Amino acid sequence: MIGMRLGGIDPSILRELSGVYTPFVKAFKELISNAYDADAETVRVDFTPDFSSVTVTDDGHGMTPFEFRTDFARIGGGSRRWAGDRTRKDRLRIGSKGIGFLALARYCDRLRVDSGAERSFEVQAEIPEGGNSFDLLSFLGVPIPIELLQDRVTCQLRRGNRKLEEDKDYTWNKKHTRLTLDRVTETVNVKVRVDCKGLRFSSQLDFERLLHLADNADLEKLDDFATIEVTKVEGACPTGTTITADRLKQFVRRELKAERRKGFVRNISSRSGLEQFNWQLSRCTPVRYATPAENPNPAVSKLLTLPTQSTLAHLEVTHGETSTSLCRPVYPLASGVAVVPPDMLVKVEIDEGGLKVEGFIAGFESIIFPAEYRGLSIRVRGVSIGDPGFLGADNLLTGVSKAALSQITGEIVVLSGLDAVDTLNPGRESFYEESEQYKILRKHLIGDGEKVRGSLGLAIDAVIRRSSVRSGLADVIGRAALRRRALDDVSAGVSYLIARGDKTAELLRKMVKAKHSHVNGLASAKPIEVPLPPRIGGLSVIQSKDLSEATEIDYVKAQIRVDMSRQEWLWSFVLFDRQFQVILKKGDPDQPIAEADLKESKIYVNWGHPIKMQMDERGFLRTALAWVVAREAAGKEPDHMMDLALRLLSFNMQGDG
Repeated sequence: MIGMRLGGIDPSILRELSGVYTPFVKAFKELISNAYDADAETVRVDFTPDFSSVTVTDDGHGMTPFEFRTDFARIGGGSRRWAGDRTRKDRLRIGSKGIGFLALARYCDRLRVDSGAERSFEVQAEIPEGGNSFDLLSFLGVPIPIELLQDRVTCQLRRGNRKLEEDKDYTWNKKHTRLTLDRVTETVNVKVRVDCKGLRFSSQLDFERLLHLADNADLEKLDDFATIEVTKVEGACPTGTTITADRLKQFVRRELKAERRKGFVRNISSRSGLEQFNWQLSRCTPVRYATPAENPNPAVSKLLTLPTQSTLAHLEVTHGETSTSLCRPVYPLASGVAVVPPDMLVKVEIDEGGLKVEGFIAGFESIIFPAEYRGLSIRVRGVSIGDPGFLGADNLLTGVSKAALSQITGEIVVLSGLDAVDTLNPGRESFYEESEQYKILRKHLIGDGEKVRGSLGLAIDAVIRRSSVRSGLADVIGRAALRRRALDDVSAGVSYLIARGDKTAELLRKMVKAKHSHVNGLASAKPIEVPLPPRIGGLSVIQSKDLSEATEIDYVKAQIRVDMSRQEWLWSFVLFDRQFQVILKKGDPDQPIAEADLKESKIYVNWGHPIKMQMDERGFLRTALAWVVAREAAGKEPDHMMDLALRLLSFNMQGDG
């Protein structure tokens, strides 16, 4: 191979530019983006067994040797400089900054590139006023054998509007690829065309040497940093490009070799090194969305069906006998994920100031795992810009609103605007916040003040509302269940003590069979009900019967239906073989805690008794029932009454244990 001079920038600046891509997978994605910009449909990534090198092979339209120098391996070249904003297949190009070839400079010692293209390369130059010669080979900058070049080059020279004629206005020494003119009195434009059919090249970029000499050498002296060999291929030249990153750094290999953490793994960061690499690569490259066979959220899929978005048809990563086809994972489309309720699915649609965006923000009733799915992923030209986040909203929120972010995910697809030329930092990991289009995006997503509004605000409100409803409803149902348990505790205690057959059993049997009444005022007191709250979490509460579930929540109608016919809402219980009705009364503080009407099988509980303020509802109700049963059974024997009441209460406590 022969050294190929790149020139034009100090190596120390190259060193800094090579550091904008972190971690390794974010640098590696540049090779996939290059393949996409080359109109590839299929890309294959092959790691050697020991992860010492990795090769990327694509079926794109390839590069001519001259495009390799002027586009791929030139700082600030950028594919749009020579080919416009769209590819031959009309794809919007990803690359633009012209520093992609440096992405892997810190991660491997050298980069090998093999490619070719069955097309011509065209470029224009100027011979300035006063010049009289033009060296084509030096201008093209690729050391190619003269015998391969001389019959492939054509030139057109113009001075102003006049086309110059060979042998009349200039001479062309094709053997030495030099144009010679008489003294040039005004600028001459030269259009050079090279037929590259049948040409293929192999090149090597020596990053180790480049970075070693960065602090004490000018790039103009590094003739052997980039080497190239151009050869002629008989017949049609194979299309596509193969790029190999040789001698990956030890820290890269160590990360890729990392084993999966033992035990239950929830987050991506706990998976093996190669699994993490594959997942991250699938999120930052232009691949289609992954949808399980049984899609839990077709409404989300519909929002992501965007005909203007082009992707690779196939991206595959192989290592040894392991082969993985990559698709872009989105949390609501993952297998086993809960259905996103309609009120928690926020459609994002922006068309303002040249910015067009579509996508969604989704809230879930539980915290999202893997944690890497949390946040809004912004996808520009098929590539995620940095990791998912909330555009600074997390710095504005506190308390439950901030906690709600752990239950929110989103996919924001930029259809136009926010492209890599005007608004993205090198490496495409963040936006320039000064960009007017970025400000529009942020305004729609989170608002433009100190409070979070916009689409994200709607999702946060939905999460908080559901959380409030769930916690409020759980409290109401839980209190009813505890009251029911108090009734069951006393019922079970009486049955247990009767089964023992002692003096206490005789007293209880006699009490159960009695038909007298010792009511003294509570019967005439105003009855009360333990009410259902009229609203829970902003939703109306409706008493119902015979529902399929204990409660039914309709967030669209903003209603909660509670099945009052279920056991926990019944105020009756059985004492041995006799059923009693428990009636709550709004008695005075000086009235008894409870009274029994054995004739009518009713027990009145003074819900206004002062002792209720010192207990929870279950404890108070259990105490009241134990006291009234003991009093009715023991009659005028206070010792028996106290003993029986304590037995009933201690039975309950043992049951709790």
